[in-house]
Amino acid sequence: MLAVLVTGALIFVNSSGNDFLSFLNPNQLKPKDIAKKSVEYLNNNVLKGQTAKLIEFSRQSGVIKIKIDINGTQYNSYATTDGKLFFPEALEMSSAQGNTAEKSNSGGDIKQFNITEANHVRGNFSAPVTLVEFSDFECPFCKSHLPTLDRILKDYKDSVRLVYKHFPLTSIHPNAQKAAEASECASEQGKFWEYHDLLFEKQAGGLSIEKYKQWAVQLGLNSAKFNGCLDSSKYADKVSADSKEGSGAGVSGTPATFINGKLVSGAVPYEQIKKEIDAVLNK
Repeated sequence: MLAVLVTGALIFVNSSGNDFLSFLNPNQLKPKDIAKKSVEYLNNNVLKGQTAKLIEFSRQSGVIKIKIDINGTQYNSYATTDGKLFFPEALEMSSAQGNTAEKSNSGGDIKQFNITEANHVRGNFSAPVTLVEFSDFECPFCKSHLPTLDRILKDYKDSVRLVYKHFPLTSIHPNAQKAAEASECASEQGKFWEYHDLLFEKQAGGLSIEKYKQWAVQLGLNSAKFNGCLDSSKYADKVSADSKEGSGAGVSGTPATFINGKLVSGAVPYEQIKKEIDAVLNK
């Protein structure tokens, strides 16, 4: 089978439940039907405030390759020919990389992260449950994952803390690297989370260095200091260090959330995150 590297939410569907192809006869599934319904599923269940458009599809080595457009950026997604597995965003890999991708997506190992006050932490710093999220400001799936994380922090209050780390997918998100650097420049002036929220809020309208500077003014930051920081790529190494840490921990795409060291890949439903947190708290 064609090897793919998943960089979005992995959505499982089954023939007995309320899946996005449940009305189709499994024996009569056509690539066109699966492609159309896959895009409908993205628009109805995953994306928030953005719209995916079907560009083209083709059948390849046991999977259906579905090219979609989201806000002017094209993504290669894949679905199995039986309509039971859908990979909303993926990057093609060489066969030599296949085993590495399979291992990195297993989520079976518990990873250790050294969290200090120098990290970007939201919630109770001393909370018993730590969510380490590797994310990309230009990734639509990261944006769709944000309400889930916000709800978790609200519902669990002092029991959960969220740690943000950078993982810009520069091969498909050309503005993500500088967006990450911009957030660090905002952090320098004490407004990382405000800038973080604004980047995701404005994502659908497109990202650019000019806009990063405009949004810094909007948040009341010292524009000269911010602009100098961004133009000099002051925090490029820090962003790179986060990415390397993520890759070393098995991250292959965004969003990737570690719950007390256990990897959960993709913009998964609230209930799945809640289940993992409850398992930790009930030990």
